[in-house]
Amino acid sequence: MASCGSSHWTGWQMYSRRVISFLLFMALSAHCLYTDPPVSNATAHNFALAPELNSSYDPAIGRGGNVSMVFYGTDINWAPISRRVEMQLINASMRLLSVEPSVDSATHAGSGSALLFAWGDVASQMQKKDWEGDDCAEYQLGSTVSRSALLNFSFGNTSAVVNVTDNLVLIPDAVLGAMARTTGGDILRVRANATFLFTYEVDDRRPSHEEGCSHHPANFTSVMNIVDEMNWTVEGDRALFFLRAPLLGEQWFRDNHFDTVLFSNSRIYRASVSANGNQTRSFRLYGFNITNDSYGLWHVVSVPLAQGDAGAASHAALTTPSPISDDNSTYGYVSEFNYTYGGLGTNTLALEAVDVFGGRHAYSREILSRMLSHSGNTTELGGPVDPSIARRSEGFGAGSIGTVTLSLGMVGLLAVVLLANRIAGK
Repeated sequence: MASCGSSHWTGWQMYSRRVISFLLFMALSAHCLYTDPPVSNATAHNFALAPELNSSYDPAIGRGGNVSMVFYGTDINWAPISRRVEMQLINASMRLLSVEPSVDSATHAGSGSALLFAWGDVASQMQKKDWEGDDCAEYQLGSTVSRSALLNFSFGNTSAVVNVTDNLVLIPDAVLGAMARTTGGDILRVRANATFLFTYEVDDRRPSHEEGCSHHPANFTSVMNIVDEMNWTVEGDRALFFLRAPLLGEQWFRDNHFDTVLFSNSRIYRASVSANGNQTRSFRLYGFNITNDSYGLWHVVSVPLAQGDAGAASHAALTTPSPISDDNSTYGYVSEFNYTYGGLGTNTLALEAVDVFGGRHAYSREILSRMLSHSGNTTELGGPVDPSIARRSEGFGAGSIGTVTLSLGMVGLLAVVLLANRIAGK
């Protein structure tokens, strides 16, 4: 895309926009700590900022360059003369900024995922001067800059290269497809090579018998290349639940548990437990905030709870739970949610967990809670045995007790006889 050298945002415009963005950011931060990740807010803000960043030279990281020009003329004897001049006129900058959506330094494979970068250029005005000494001063007629960027996206063994002229770029479908199979800890790598082509149109005026100084327009070009690269962790959608207690789905009613392990490829930040359709417990592992960078972009950052939520824990650990899964998938995160409750009989317990990119993962299980019983017909609370709320036990009576007593007596008598024989032998 070609643009005039004066088309970039002025320093005052950039400063004003960033001050406004910063004040808005401060107002939001001062009044709220987000309970849910404000990913859509940050993405919408950053996408709206993209046109400004599409032509924003950053002197903090900018690079300068020269334009080589050769001027021709004649001396006082009309003999040809020339002079090559290196002029420090051009500057350019480019920096990769963000992949949207993102939380912390991680992104998610989804439709609409895009890379955002900032770039800009400055083509300074050439000084009007008689550069080769023929009494005919050269001067600038105009300048243009054309830009393009070669972006290399790579994820695992999949890569794609795209050539762009705009700073908001959708991630290629092939790479998105590979990202969807992430373990949750795999890396998206982006390498950018931006090319800036500066063209100066100059009037190389020369002595003339008829005109004094004749006009000779000439074009001089110079190329600048800037390379940048950046990495992001990619989180995914796969999840696997495992009921840790009660392992077989049945338990003693005085110690009811619904303890669940969740293997996931994205970080879980909240979860809730429902019993028979009614929510009875909620867990929260993270809060969220927004930070503001020097370009005015918003970045969502997670804030772990100081003590965590009682009954819940989460950590990163690449795990392949092959004994409980047929597909041998590897998961980047493991979360545990422990819940106790009261009640007898069959109850439907359900867990819903939400990850930082809005993915919802649900699991439910019917769990039977029963009492113990005595003699096969009386519960531990003294009531009649109902198989739906109590376990039957084997009964026992006087006959069996007598048998046991006699058996113990015979063992005792045998022990006495053996001891007597041993003493007699001494």
